[in-house]
Amino acid sequence: MKNLFKKTEFVFGVTNYKNLPDDAGSEILLAGRSNAGKSSALNVLTDNPKLARISKTPGRTTEINFFKVNEDLMLLDLPGYGFAKSSKAKKKDWGPLLGEYFQKRRALTAVVIFMDIRHPLKESDWEMIHLCRNFNVPFIPALTKSDKLSNNNIAKAISFVKVKIPESTPIAVSSKDKDGFDSLSKKILNFVK
Repeated sequence: MKNLFKKTEFVFGVTNYKNLPDDAGSEILLAGRSNAGKSSALNVLTDNPKLARISKTPGRTTEINFFKVNEDLMLLDLPGYGFAKSSKAKKKDWGPLLGEYFQKRRALTAVVIFMDIRHPLKESDWEMIHLCRNFNVPFIPALTKSDKLSNNNIAKAISFVKVKIPESTPIAVSSKDKDGFDSLSKKILNFVK
């Protein structure tokens, strides 16, 4: 399968709603805990190991970063929940931005919620799920680091998440083995307007 995400490029980062680009096309939010492997997953999805900065220290993303896939699709990388290294001032800046974004943004098409497959559905994940539900935004649970579990335990984790959030089908992915990204990319593209 041809990777339609291969030409994805970083455009800019924002911390204020007024700095967002035109409200057009489709925007897919990438959300997850600081240590869920979101940046690694973005790099595998786009087949570009240098697109998103990966750090040994979780919580390095401090802005909402816009990545242009094509003229009709943007991926938005949110700071990780936990925000380990984000200053209080930065959190204060983009915290309200996220609420305003969900409330007003017509281009918001779906959210990919990255969760460590070994520890899915933490309180902060539920907060994002509730935000999606409150604003009727579809979401895709992406269970990362599936290479850390046996196939049997992967199936159990998927089943567990599916029972807890029946409106969305979880996808197990591994940035290390590059497993599950064809399914994830197809699922994302299904939401493009």
